[in-house]
Amino acid sequence: MSTETSDATKAQQTWKPPPDGSPCWVEIPARDTERLKAFYGAIFPSWEWRPAQSAEDQSKVQHYSFAEPKGLTGGIVQMPEGCAPTEQSMGSGMTVYYSVDSLDMMEKRIHECGGSTCLGRSTEGHGWFMNFRDPEGNRFGCYQFRSS
Repeated sequence: MSTETSDATKAQQTWKPPPDGSPCWVEIPARDTERLKAFYGAIFPSWEWRPAQSAEDQSKVQHYSFAEPKGLTGGIVQMPEGCAPTEQSMGSGMTVYYSVDSLDMMEKRIHECGGSTCLGRSTEGHGWFMNFRDPEGNRFGCYQFRSS
């Protein structure tokens, strides 16, 4: 048995679900899962990528885990056939915000990787935030906390 398999089996045996109401999965819809895996892998190098359960699943879901909080996972998921892409307008739907050290550096990296800015830098009590779109139009936010 490989170390990767035994580590995965051990983690699965000791895993406990998060408390009620905790985020447990962040799903990003995609027409091209490999393309978005490359995009998010480039802008968030702390994400850990995991193999799918089967070869069939690998083309449909690119699994990842966040560095913190431990246990929070997600997937870039193949959109169903015939499902047209939509653009989530500002003020509608839910937005996931990712903590970053520098909004300026993140904006530059996002643009270099094919993403775009849809809401410029805004100030909020504990820092600043911006909203972006990935290469397939999914909106997400980044948040830079003020230094103590």
